[in-house]
Amino acid sequence: MDFSFLTVLHVFVLLAVSLRIFSRRSSHGTALAWLLLIVLIPAVGVLVYLLIGERRLGKTWMQRAIALQPQVLSWARRIPAEHVVAPGTLTTGAESISRLATGSVGLPLMGGHRLQLLADSEASMRALIADIDAARTSVHLEFYIWSAGGFVDDLIAALVRAAQRGIPCSALMDSLGSRPFFRSEAFARLRNAGVSIVEVLPVNPLRALFVRLDLRDHRKIAVIDRRIAYTGSMNIADPHFFKQDAGVGEWVDAMVRIEGPAAWVMEAVSLSLTALQTGANFAPPPPPRLATTGDSHVQIFPSGPQATTRHIEQLLLAAIYAAKREIVLTTPYFVPGETLLTALRSAALRGVRVILIVPEKVDSVLVRYASNAYNDDLLAVGITILHFHGGLLHTKSMVVDEEITIFGTVNLDLRSFELNFEVSLIAYDAAFSAATRALQRQYESRSQPLQLVHWRARPKWRRWLENAVQVMSPLL
Repeated sequence: MDFSFLTVLHVFVLLAVSLRIFSRRSSHGTALAWLLLIVLIPAVGVLVYLLIGERRLGKTWMQRAIALQPQVLSWARRIPAEHVVAPGTLTTGAESISRLATGSVGLPLMGGHRLQLLADSEASMRALIADIDAARTSVHLEFYIWSAGGFVDDLIAALVRAAQRGIPCSALMDSLGSRPFFRSEAFARLRNAGVSIVEVLPVNPLRALFVRLDLRDHRKIAVIDRRIAYTGSMNIADPHFFKQDAGVGEWVDAMVRIEGPAAWVMEAVSLSLTALQTGANFAPPPPPRLATTGDSHVQIFPSGPQATTRHIEQLLLAAIYAAKREIVLTTPYFVPGETLLTALRSAALRGVRVILIVPEKVDSVLVRYASNAYNDDLLAVGITILHFHGGLLHTKSMVVDEEITIFGTVNLDLRSFELNFEVSLIAYDAAFSAATRALQRQYESRSQPLQLVHWRARPKWRRWLENAVQVMSPLL
């Protein structure tokens, strides 16, 4: 009797969750992965699906997101005309990317910028500290990870100095990524100095019932005086101290320093997340009076789980299909969907040189196996895969034909495409693209190419394991 009841209950739960999966507009790979998990490990699979199987932002967040969308679009349409570049000024391929970017997120192509590539964490942090010390009107930061120690302590001191001289300072910190920092003395110093801090997407057991816990704020944004902005791969963490026990070496990062009207736009993008988290009104300060500092054309491209489509994936696809000569990508985590994989293979087959630079070791065993499962398909069509040996290469960059660069916080995985709040800089600038490409060549010099014949000679058990993990990769 008890056995029959449990059996019926088991079947009912499996059917209910399966129907739930079928009712969602998930990709085929994601749906299949979840179905396999709940069939093979029913109790675990059902529980995990209920916790993280859907992009649940929660009722309050979704209501705020729906109300916020027209406000952001209305604000974007009011960006001063002198900063907006008229359509038709770019090359054909770049123009198509720009139009897609504007159509996806509403932010226009903007001119009058000076871009500086900062090739490592030390240079990035020192430049940021100098700008904070020179701030006159505001300092706004948004980072996934805050971790005290090393040069981060110098940044904390700079923020305290700024707040003490009356500069409004604010910071967004992801609840999970910065969890140890919230209990640190450095956090208390910031609060005591008057720095306004917003904890984004709080993590607690009760919240897990209503909001998917692995939805994260993965952005790295710094804006000073609404004139200068930073973005890229660097967290507020000194690589000499951060995750030294992970066995992957020091994290290798890069940032871009932006002078021009895009800095004000970047801050507004960050303030929209503040509005989502706190329920505050979305009311970005007016743009500062800016003299033209350079001639770079750029677009700011935010993305997040509140969107109904994978905007960032669409952008990457457009860039890949626009390429004529070369595509070079760096990413720490490479777990693409089928559409991105097909686009890269198609580019290689039509004669475009495609280079993928990834770290030899990453801080996730499952991600490493899932990523390796794609190597055979990529190598077979002539794509160059380079394994970086100088630490955990964390830079997220894409250079197309040394003319267009997509640079920011996005990893080439489904987590960045669907679950994280991210931001990217699209630079239609040959000089910046050349600088980024030069940095990529430095990574190449510290990398080992993967050879197809050697790769296919790996043990069969590794191939089986990689393929098995790949099937489940939409869940990673």
